[in-house]
Amino acid sequence: MLDEDGIGELRRGRLVSEVAAECEVIRDGQQQGQEGMMERVLVLQIAGETVRSVVVKDRIDRIQVNSPRFRTADSLGVDTPLSRIAAMRGAQFAPGEDGVYGFSPEHCGLSFRFSLPWRPPAGGQWTAAAIAKQHGTAAVNRVIVIPCRR
Repeated sequence: MLDEDGIGELRRGRLVSEVAAECEVIRDGQQQGQEGMMERVLVLQIAGETVRSVVVKDRIDRIQVNSPRFRTADSLGVDTPLSRIAAMRGAQFAPGEDGVYGFSPEHCGLSFRFSLPWRPPAGGQWTAAAIAKQHGTAAVNRVIVIPCRR
């Protein structure tokens, strides 16, 4: 199950050696990441799916989920429609470097990515209602487990 800390044994904050002892490591090495910076990436096989995680100081820092197989207890994950995220209490949306990201206090630590135009509508911010009206059928295509900031 997917939650704000990760998936199964792949949890934010765990040492790479601990995760590697319990999960199949496909690749461990440097890759170009966000903003062109090099970062250590650990690619694992979990439940028949490939999962990418970023390592900082030998600990799992971020986890990237691209498969609809991993879902939260309330069934959010890849392929969830934007309208469902927008309907959550306190939902917010923000442009990112490669799409639009949705966040909800109910799932602190999870970032839901959508392939949408980067800029909000002319003259304003993307409110949950405005983005749902315009892009409600867009589906999550990546979930990122990030530090929860409450």
